[in-house]
Amino acid sequence: GGGPHQPEPCHPGCPTDREQLPPGVILTSSLIATRSLPQLLDPQSPESRPTELLPSSTIRLDHQNISAIGRLQSMLEVHSLYLQQNQIEKIENLSCFPNLRVLSLAGNRICRVENLQPLRHLRLLDLSHNQIQTLDPGELPCSLRLLDLRGNKCT
Repeated sequence: GGGPHQPEPCHPGCPTDREQLPPGVILTSSLIATRSLPQLLDPQSPESRPTELLPSSTIRLDHQNISAIGRLQSMLEVHSLYLQQNQIEKIENLSCFPNLRVLSLAGNRICRVENLQPLRHLRLLDLSHNQIQTLDPGELPCSLRLLDLRGNKCT
């Protein structure tokens, strides 16, 4: 039996098991597993372990209302991380992606470029349409080849 109150409408088919959502979503390993990797739930795969999901090399979590990047378990095989059009205010906790080559944080609320030194293989960094005032080149990894800062105050 359903109660009289209606759950807030969200995307069709979206589970409404959480009563009160915080204003932003924290990027966690479980969020990556549920939102970004549906192809891993493949019953045909002989190597699938029920307890542990092996992430693919690309994670796409754009437009997910993510406000912060949480502390994640190490994901060595992830090469590309797409987090554009979220509410992220701080670049942090990315050392769990040591082999990251592509990072998109476009359209967030980032004010400072920081905490990118652990990404020794990062080649493309998209920080367009954030709120970055100043850029310290020392914060960028030496491996970086392409940096997009369009739509920021520092440009």
